[in-house]
Amino acid sequence: MAKKIRDPRLRITRRIKKDQVFKVKVKFDHPSFTGLGIVDDETKPVFSRAIPVSFIRNMFVYFGDQLVSRFRMSSAIADDPLFTFKLKAVQEVPVKVVFVDNHGEKWKASKKIKLDRKSTRLNSSHSEI
Repeated sequence: MAKKIRDPRLRITRRIKKDQVFKVKVKFDHPSFTGLGIVDDETKPVFSRAIPVSFIRNMFVYFGDQLVSRFRMSSAIADDPLFTFKLKAVQEVPVKVVFVDNHGEKWKASKKIKLDRKSTRLNSSHSEI
């Protein structure tokens, strides 16, 4: 029986100020197979589609309900990839990442960003002095 593929894991910077650019990391434990394999080791090596092809085809990034980025991949993607990208914190909304493999199966991860209110209050109180 094939191992069940778990949902991706999402990591976001903890202290985020409004309008700050922050880093998002997404780790997805997903095997990738090009499908190519040696058909016969004994004679001249011949590559053929020995096993079924399986890889991550698309990664969609949403900030709230808005699609902000789409990554399109090929069978050359590594096993268990780690993606890092940056977004700008314009509001407190969830960051959602959706992966789709070449068979159409989907996995997703979501985390709501929380703006650091302490630094916002400190900055506004200093401006009154």
